[in-house]
Amino acid sequence: MEKKCITNLRHKEFYPIKGVGYEGFFRGYFYYKNQYVTHENFADLYDDGATPDPAAWNGEFALILQTSNDIVLVTDKKRSIPLFYTLNESNAWIVQDHLEPNSTMSIQKVAEEELLLAGFVAGEKTLFQNWYQLEVASIVHLNERASKHLYYSYVIEKEHDSIDAFAEELAHILNELFDDLVIRLAGRRIVLPLSGGFDSRIIALLLKDRGLSDSIVTFTYGRPGNGEATVSKEIADRLGLKWKYFAYDKAMWEDLYKSKLWQDYVLYASNGTSAAHLQDFPSTKLLVEEESLQNAVFIPGHSLDFLGGSHLPYEAIIDKEFTTKEVVDFIVLKHFRLWQKTGGLGYTDSDIYNSVTKEVSNYTNLTNERVTSIIDEWNWKERQAKFIINSVRVYEYFDQDWSMPLWDDRLIYFFSKIPVDLKYKKYLYDYTLHKMYPDFYPYPQKPGPENSLRNKYGLLYPLLRKIYRKKNLYRKYFDEPMEWFGIYPTYKQYVESLTFKKDGQKYSDPYNINSFIVKDTIEMMKEITK
Repeated sequence: MEKKCITNLRHKEFYPIKGVGYEGFFRGYFYYKNQYVTHENFADLYDDGATPDPAAWNGEFALILQTSNDIVLVTDKKRSIPLFYTLNESNAWIVQDHLEPNSTMSIQKVAEEELLLAGFVAGEKTLFQNWYQLEVASIVHLNERASKHLYYSYVIEKEHDSIDAFAEELAHILNELFDDLVIRLAGRRIVLPLSGGFDSRIIALLLKDRGLSDSIVTFTYGRPGNGEATVSKEIADRLGLKWKYFAYDKAMWEDLYKSKLWQDYVLYASNGTSAAHLQDFPSTKLLVEEESLQNAVFIPGHSLDFLGGSHLPYEAIIDKEFTTKEVVDFIVLKHFRLWQKTGGLGYTDSDIYNSVTKEVSNYTNLTNERVTSIIDEWNWKERQAKFIINSVRVYEYFDQDWSMPLWDDRLIYFFSKIPVDLKYKKYLYDYTLHKMYPDFYPYPQKPGPENSLRNKYGLLYPLLRKIYRKKNLYRKYFDEPMEWFGIYPTYKQYVESLTFKKDGQKYSDPYNINSFIVKDTIEMMKEITK
């Protein structure tokens, strides 16, 4: 019996598609065999008789396809456009591109703890019972039950070549994908969040080289005189790009955080899977108003620094055979730290540890090359996709478009094959940028163990880290260059917020501003669903 599919899509660019034996919805684009595919010509690809193979699609897309006997959902290799599904009481599948709470929903405990500690919900779960999300590079078939498989893995064998050969290849990829981007942008207004860091800088340079300076407006924000804004203006001035600055202060954050606008945005952006992106929210609103932007394309610098190796710990690149527990510790201790839970997360009795262990246990031969790929793949599938990339919801909220060229599939493929000695601390990436634009990027020194504080301080590291973190907690209310701890009107209220109890457990030592946002988000969701 054919399953019924009810679609509930809020984004206007989820266009209907229809062909021989199927119908559905498509949003975004992809390249396939040198063909640029959108909703307008999707039928040309599918009706040729070839079975769609998303592993060969390079782009930013989501697909809902229904045939006479199947319902198929597909996401790209970065989950840039989320999809959610559930089975309703009438035994029909509901598919949505958003997930907002209501009184018929209930919150599941494991997902709540993941969101609280990491800022996102791992795997296919969502914060809400019986609602599921598509992960990166996923195909889900909805029949009598849901079945899924991932069509791409980041964990592959490494290639070996000289750094100059790899740098030449990377430079070629960057130029090629920006040539493609310029064609897609034709005539559009371009907005660059220009932090002054390496990623946003390379976007500005490559677009300027292609003659798009007059179409670009750059912006940054924060406390007046902060270092990022200073560098950002210097880069914009050197490139002759329009630059705008938005001052942040505590009073602004207090007003914003209490506003209905912020609450509405949180419901729009979190989708029961992650914290809402905070830092671009005020500046995007102001920029859209001041520049009268209409469907401009925002191009954030996500996330070439990650692909390039910036998140790899020194301890994981050591040439040795690792245990499963060591790999799980690398992942859990890095990503589940927004709050410190009394007693920590037990290795054998924690749902979080058990879930990560299950994934890592799929791999054997745990050399440093494989372990660093496993660490990056987990980060890519979870934090990068669900938290970092999900930040583009802020541009959508203000009716603007976006693109993420530094997450192009060609870059994903390239860095998945790079050996760890060239990838650690972005050595190859930084070397390539210097070769391409020596006046804008310094020559990098090959990093070593001196970059690891754990290696530097040895047995004293846990104690020193605890002392530093505690001291930093009480100081950052005054020192934070983005001023966002102004969400608490007084220092006393901020200090009182540094601990709380839930289900008999004490949570303390918040890691950053997202610690507070996820806690408040969960409370909001509980209030709506109770």
